[in-house]
Amino acid sequence: MNIRALFSFSIASLLALAAASTSTSTPAYSQGKIRVVVSVDWEGDDLIESNLVSIRDFRQDYPTIPMQHFLNAAYFTKAGANPSQTSALMHSVLLPIDEEGLHIHAWRSLVQASGVTFRTGPSFVAEAVDLRNCLADCGNDVMLTAYSESELRKIIKFSLDTLEKQGFDRARSFRAGGWIANRKVLRALAAEGITLDSSATYSEYLKEQWGNYNLYPIVGRLWPSIQPTSQPFVVALTSDTSILELPNNGNLADYMTGDQMFKAFLKNVELLKVNSGRDVYLSIGFHQETAATYLPHLRSGIDQIRAYAEQNLIPIEFVVAPL
Repeated sequence: MNIRALFSFSIASLLALAAASTSTSTPAYSQGKIRVVVSVDWEGDDLIESNLVSIRDFRQDYPTIPMQHFLNAAYFTKAGANPSQTSALMHSVLLPIDEEGLHIHAWRSLVQASGVTFRTGPSFVAEAVDLRNCLADCGNDVMLTAYSESELRKIIKFSLDTLEKQGFDRARSFRAGGWIANRKVLRALAAEGITLDSSATYSEYLKEQWGNYNLYPIVGRLWPSIQPTSQPFVVALTSDTSILELPNNGNLADYMTGDQMFKAFLKNVELLKVNSGRDVYLSIGFHQETAATYLPHLRSGIDQIRAYAEQNLIPIEFVVAPL
């Protein structure tokens, strides 16, 4: 089944398939396995060759691992952007087994190109953007929740249309910049055809680097119940609208060492032992803009996960979305 067909299922069908999964590996886990989702956040900032090379090298070394790419249309809205060159660079690290989702940071150029008035705050770093420093582009730290639902729909639709025009799949999955997605954001996403969100994360992963900024407490308030073992769940938005939430329960390599990702995996192994009849999901990943620095963390985590799974007969599978 291809990715586009995968997302054509209703939320109820998705969950029914997950519950009915009968993939086997050992008698101890006769009906379930750990499904590892490797995601990439494309921030919309830059496309530096060293980062792209790191991703290409990763794809060569791990050719069977699909990736869930959360792509950002802001690469195409910056002043002087060359659409064909930008698209070629982005496509250079994609494989047919991948999923092409959507990622949005509220860059000034993207917001204005969407026909929405740019807002300087609130920011998940400081209180507001200082426009005196906005020489090229800015606003990536402005929370999406700063915008109204109708404004968000315009930004989302423009982003989807722009990426599709550049040869990418029309996204059906999403992750918010800074993991900041409240119900207003989720309603706007669902209204524009997004069926899966992956913005929920365990805020304690962010404490070391973001403890003195707005991001850490805000993520904690938005996703208070999310833990390293949190599993996909349905968020009811209206009487007839919902969205599937895939928690980023192993976070991203910028904030997690390989050892820490492996520890998150071990916690989900324990969950699988208790719930052996159902699949368990672990979502880990990295940022495109910092791949050269932090992708080694992900490599280490994956190597440890694979070695432990093989030694202990733990059934695992790398996938791009919940079945």
